[in-house]
Parts: sequence; C-alpha cells; structure tokens
Amino acid sequence: MLSCGEVVGAAPSVLASSSVLLPEPPMEPLMPQPLSRVMPGASIVMCNAGDRPLRHNSELGLLAMEAIISWSNVERFMLDTYIHMLGGPSEPAAVAYLALEAQNAKTTIINAVANDVLEDNYRDLLMAIIKTAKTGQTGRDKLAHWTWGYSPEIPDAFLLANPKHTYDGISEEHIYVYRERDFQKIIDHNDLVCEFGMKFKRMLSQHPSNKDDAIYLALCAEPALRERLSRQA
Repeated sequence: MLSCGEVVGAAPSVLASSSVLLPEPPMEPLMPQPLSRVMPGASIVMCNAGDRPLRHNSELGLLAMEAIISWSNVERFMLDTYIHMLGGPSEPAAVAYLALEAQNAKTTIINAVANDVLEDNYRDLLMAIIKTAKTGQTGRDKLAHWTWGYSPEIPDAFLLANPKHTYDGISEEHIYVYRERDFQKIIDHNDLVCEFGMKFKRMLSQHPSNKDDAIYLALCAEPALRERLSRQA
C-alpha cells in the first residue's frame, strides 16, 4: 500500500542474455496530465451553455460521480468521530458541525475536541488520518468546482480546467485530461481513509479487537499514516 503522493519507481531494468540492458518501460503518469502533453491541438468542447460533457462517455461519467460521492463517506467518518468524542449522538453537536461549510473550520473543531478528550498518541493518529483525508479532498474539489469538457479526439477522457483560467480563452496547459485511472485513484484514496476511520472508531469504542492496542499499532504501521506520524513527532 503506497503512501499518498509517493512516486512509484519503474521496475528495474532486465539484464538480457546478451548482457545488454533493456530499456525500462515508460511509467504511467500518476496525475491527470495537461492537454498540451496528451494531445496538442485537439478540439475542445468546454464552457458552452447547454454542454452535457458526461454524455460524451456515460460510463466514465458514472465513475466520476462515484469519485465525488466517495468523499461524502469521508465526511461522515469525521462527523461520527466528532460526535463520539463528545460522548455519543447529540443533535445539537451534529447541527453545529454540519452548519460549518468550510472544511478547515470542521477540522479545527475536531482538533480542539481531540486535544481535550484524547490521549496524545490517539490524537496524533487522528490528525494523521485527517491530513491524509485532506489530500483526497483536493482531488474531489477539482471534480466538484472545476469546469468540465471533452474532446471528440479523446473518447476515453474528460477535460477539466480551473475556472480562473477559462475567463479569457483556455490554454491547453491549463486543461487536464482525466481518464478512468484518475477517477479510480480518488475513489481508492477515499475508501482507504474510510477504512482508517472505521478502525479508529473501533479504537474509541474500546472494541475487543483493539486489545493491547492492536488496531492502534496496525494503523500506525500503515505507510500513509506512518509517514505523517513521523513528521508530526
């Protein structure tokens, strides 16, 4: 399991029988690439009233929507954790939390409560999980707030651009090509955070599976969390 943002190196070169090193296969990009790299000069359908980009590839559109939906599961974990730290279900607490629209404000509240009710090691682990979650939020926010489009020459992708780059013409350098792997990466990341969250809630609930801090130690060993915990130390 890779830590967030970790770059995967290409496989080692294979030594042929003739002792000549074979070239390493090209690495697949880990992030959406600008259109200027993928297909310069491709036609673009974007920023037009009445455009329906998801109809360009409905199957890929469903995956894109799943990527957005997967973030809602992360938000549910943070809400559940906040309420649990306050002692259990509490409608006023939930209302107060949900009334906050800015994610940074929500994180600040969770930090404040965690500092008051959790032991230092549990608090540090929760902060590592939340920081890992925020990297997934960045990907989700682009899907939710950027301008969508497509190119007939790239049937297996959508085009996304930050609106601030679209008001006076669109440069290919600021248009990003999103394919299946890019949406799936967001989904996988958010699912992983939810898995961390589920295990953390078991810790708070003193679940038998956390005997001798077994769950806590397993979470601390997760590469994505171990790296962040080492930075926080």
